[in-house]
Amino acid sequence: MGKLFFYSDQIAESPGNKRLDKFLFNNRKNKNIKIGYIASTEDKDKKYFNTEVQYYCDYGVRNIMFFDLYSEFDPLKIKELIKCDIIHLSTGNPIEFGNAIKNRNMENVLWEYFKNGGTIVGVSGGAVQLGKSTKLFQLFSGDLSNQDSDTLQFVDFEFLPHYNRWNEDFKREVLKYSQETGTMIYAAHDGDGIIVDGDSIQMIGDILVIGNEK
Repeated sequence: MGKLFFYSDQIAESPGNKRLDKFLFNNRKNKNIKIGYIASTEDKDKKYFNTEVQYYCDYGVRNIMFFDLYSEFDPLKIKELIKCDIIHLSTGNPIEFGNAIKNRNMENVLWEYFKNGGTIVGVSGGAVQLGKSTKLFQLFSGDLSNQDSDTLQFVDFEFLPHYNRWNEDFKREVLKYSQETGTMIYAAHDGDGIIVDGDSIQMIGDILVIGNEK
């Protein structure tokens, strides 16, 4: 199995993110790294992509490919994607992202990449995609009628980004959801995150674990 990096956010000025980045680039020659960026939403003008390009360029990473799941989807690029040293799942609506992954039959591609030792970075909604479901996003949006909560399910817990931004009412709803469903939740403040390497979970920064560990 490979490694999973769950970022709450990814802001260049954040000292917290730099701690995660240190582990991400450890023992790598940055100039030789290739990153495959998977867009969570339509990004024809590459606005969101270019923001991440700049983020990684600050570390000396120059080889970054754009992989689209929407109007610019090209299945011939899959071979190039799975040869990347890192695959980046971008921030965005995790339900929309999950539907796009499913519509392009990319679940198995990403699972094979991970099983073969690949490193996957998820940021905010992209990190939610690495977890057990999108139920927390549905809880926040108030639309629990949507039964489609599929994610890639690389791990048996849910990731809640931006915990420092949520109000107390929502936090109580999250706790109640965890208690009623028996779901383990890792809640991260912005600038913080977790790293999953096999059975090891490394918490970077201020992480709240909600639920009983199995």
